[in-house]
Amino acid sequence: MPKLLKLLLIAAFFNALSWIILIPIWQYPDEQAHFVQVQDVAELGHVPFEKNASREIDLSEQILGTQRDSFGNNKFTYHPEYKIKYAEGYDGIFEDTIRNLPKTARSELVKNEATQNPPLYYFLGSIVYKFFYNSDLFIRVFAVRIMSALIFLATIFLSYKIGTIIFKDDKFLPIILASLVAFKPMLVFSSTGTLPDSSVNLLFTIIIFLSLKILKEGLQKKTAIFLIAVIIIGVMTRQQFLLSVPIILMSLFLYTVLTKKGRKTLFVFLFIVILLMIFSSLFTSIPLLNNFRIQEFTSIKFGRFFEPELLRYLSQVLSQLYKETFAWYWGVYKWLSLTLPLEYYRFIKFILVISLVGVFIKFYIGAKRNKFDFESVYIVHFITSSIFYLLIFVVWDYFFSASSGYSFGLQGRYFFPLIVAHLAILLYGARELINLVIKKYAQYVTVIIIMLMIIFNDLSLLHVSSSYYDLSSVNVFLIQASQYKPELFKGNSLLFFILISLVVQIVFLFNLFKLVVKNRSPIR
Repeated sequence: MPKLLKLLLIAAFFNALSWIILIPIWQYPDEQAHFVQVQDVAELGHVPFEKNASREIDLSEQILGTQRDSFGNNKFTYHPEYKIKYAEGYDGIFEDTIRNLPKTARSELVKNEATQNPPLYYFLGSIVYKFFYNSDLFIRVFAVRIMSALIFLATIFLSYKIGTIIFKDDKFLPIILASLVAFKPMLVFSSTGTLPDSSVNLLFTIIIFLSLKILKEGLQKKTAIFLIAVIIIGVMTRQQFLLSVPIILMSLFLYTVLTKKGRKTLFVFLFIVILLMIFSSLFTSIPLLNNFRIQEFTSIKFGRFFEPELLRYLSQVLSQLYKETFAWYWGVYKWLSLTLPLEYYRFIKFILVISLVGVFIKFYIGAKRNKFDFESVYIVHFITSSIFYLLIFVVWDYFFSASSGYSFGLQGRYFFPLIVAHLAILLYGARELINLVIKKYAQYVTVIIIMLMIIFNDLSLLHVSSSYYDLSSVNVFLIQASQYKPELFKGNSLLFFILISLVVQIVFLFNLFKLVVKNRSPIR
């Protein structure tokens, strides 16, 4: 493993740990509902259908202001200014009350709140839970959070491997791509809580990696076996994982078009997909599968494609994608109540426009010369896969809302399974434009891009932290940020981990810059 990659993984871990430490308990998306399922699996071996949330979790929600009302809102929803009452010491006002609950409070069920998602992530979380079984609620929650962060590190490593395939003739772009993944703040946020997003994103990243192998060499037996295994594991992790199928189909289709080979494989795969779709219509009659909400994928009625309501829904979605989902994709916190300063989003839009211009110029030159390299083929695959993913998700959400009466929603983090593809497109376009304008200093500019992403990460964490804690003095901050946390993350220890994270980030950037100076040449 290259030294720079090791440094990146260390920096990414301590950055993830900083998010874990500073985000209060139950402040990740539906974290308490996901932890309910982890606790049920650990304590009971299954998830009950009616009452499934323990007295321990219910009491902690009441104390920490995250208990939902009849409309599904808590004290933080639509109120980014809300803060809990803090004590004057490192322990919260009711922290000992939660810590000293008897073990029976973990299996005493008082309400229904479990997510009822497929079981794999929660099974892994239950193993970590049992390892810290004799510890208090805070240690068990933070231990599962760290498990999620370790899964996220695997995604970063695999992003580097994907970069070596896409940018095979470049020394720096693979590490640049992995760094963009490692420090995208909303991605870090959604990958470090007690929720299965980190697992889903890793499994989708594996699908992307295997799709690139298909583009290079066709569907080999070994790749096919891995694909089948990942899809099975993915469906056992999140029901939406079936959206990975179009990515595989797109790579098979492009390989067939480019090489005039693999038609039989493509048709066989399509046939299998059609059979699976037919078989999925029977899922609602299978109680075990019904328990994990697989039935959400059986709500599509093809006759509704021709109804005017679909067009109205699509027009609403386009507006929502621009006004809400874009902002959520880059950062929304505190139960969807806290967004970043407007200037952040404007700067991001500026970078995205530059990148898209670079992609357009590259494709225009390629079309003019009637010559496209494999790098461009990979980017075409990423663009088409992203478009199909979005369309399928949007259309499915329409049918789901029509059948269930409410929308599943289009939160930005739902598109993170393809985050590596999105950031590869951004990097590819920015690289092309930089090479056209200032080719001599192109590598220095790429270092600046990573520096900007790390600064964006740190400022986002600072902004989120300021919504929970008083940052007017270090002492006040440490007192408030220490409450309702494990002893390891209280007081000076908390400050130590944050400082370590910042130091490692600087060391990583310094070594990256030093390597660029040592190997100064155009990025090609």
